[in-house]
Amino acid sequence: MNAWVVRILVVLVLALAGFWLVGATEWADTEVSTPASGEAKTNRFYGAQVLLRELGMKVVKRDGLDAMPPAHARLVLGSSHWDMFPERGKRLRQWVEQGGHLVMPGYLVGGDQLEDWLPLVREKPPASEEKKNDAKDDEASEPKKRRRSSVPRLPDPSARDADCRIVTEPAAVPASFAGGRSYRLCTWWSPSRYRPADGQPAALWTATGSRGTEAIRVGVGRGTVTVLPWGVWHNDGILRGDNALFAAAAVQARGGAEIWFVDEEAREPFVLWLWQKGWVALVLGVLALAAALWRAAVRFGPLAPSAGTHRRSMAEQVRGTAGFLHAHGASALHVAQLRALDESARRQLRGYALRDAAARAAAIAQATGLEPAMLLRAMDQARSRHAGAMAIDLEVLETARRRLDANGPFTSRPASSSSSPSSSSSS
Repeated sequence: MNAWVVRILVVLVLALAGFWLVGATEWADTEVSTPASGEAKTNRFYGAQVLLRELGMKVVKRDGLDAMPPAHARLVLGSSHWDMFPERGKRLRQWVEQGGHLVMPGYLVGGDQLEDWLPLVREKPPASEEKKNDAKDDEASEPKKRRRSSVPRLPDPSARDADCRIVTEPAAVPASFAGGRSYRLCTWWSPSRYRPADGQPAALWTATGSRGTEAIRVGVGRGTVTVLPWGVWHNDGILRGDNALFAAAAVQARGGAEIWFVDEEAREPFVLWLWQKGWVALVLGVLALAAALWRAAVRFGPLAPSAGTHRRSMAEQVRGTAGFLHAHGASALHVAQLRALDESARRQLRGYALRDAAARAAAIAQATGLEPAMLLRAMDQARSRHAGAMAIDLEVLETARRRLDANGPFTSRPASSSSSPSSSSSS
């Protein structure tokens, strides 16, 4: 019995909760925009281009105005940097005067390359709108007045279709379509309003709303220039209200006609463009730079190791001595050996040059540890020697010279370098 009571209470609680939920909530449909994908994600005029293709027009999308469209074609120009090169304004004017049809937003009308030939002037806004614009200008001023006044005013996104209004083709201009002259235009509105300049022919086509002229077309030579609100072209606005019909009227859509869209100035990377146009000059420049750097670089050392200043080998010494003896004789070899000892003694022994032969031998003997008599006998040039005695004297003189050079450090020679007659004769 208790279990049945619990079940009944649970059912009653759930029923009461359901009744409360139904009364306290409201179900409504909500539109959720689907994110763009494919080409529509990068091309904001993709919807308008598809529409014009369906109407039988040939649509061409260009990344710049380097080349002009064919004669009598349509050009939808939306790039703010189309006039980055000074000759483009002249080329655009010639193309329009020869029969081209230019379609552009109002914020491009005041460009430096258009104002001298485009027969349009900006209308003065009503007093109420002028006060509002002046208040906004005081809050955030911009460097150029024409740029400040032509910035579109975006609608409040919280109010659905708050940016929609009715525009009408006046009876003074031909109707674009047989079905009527009115359009429900849904896009932001711009305070820039234009009219034909004084002394110019009347407009060929206009669309006027409660705030003045929203779109206008004037003749230039054999062609036309059309200015209209730019939001009708965007993907999120082309299907709103009568925007698609209004866009077709603005470009004078005709089956088989060609229409160009230039919305931006895209350029390939500068380095890639430079390589494609002048790779030969770049290669030569890099080679010249590499050669200059290589020429100015610091050398780490010679290309090949330099020969050492080592002593000659025993075989070279024997061959050299034998050649000298053969050419000059034993006495010349004794003179050369004595001269080498004399040079070493002059460097090592102070006052050596001022002494006589006996004193020189005694000084060398004291410095080398050899016997003075033996040195004096070996240093005597006048004494006759046989081969054995010559070898002994040469060995004594070489031993004395080596010991002098090994004793170091060298002693500077005295200032007076004069020598006695005995020393001159001995050297």
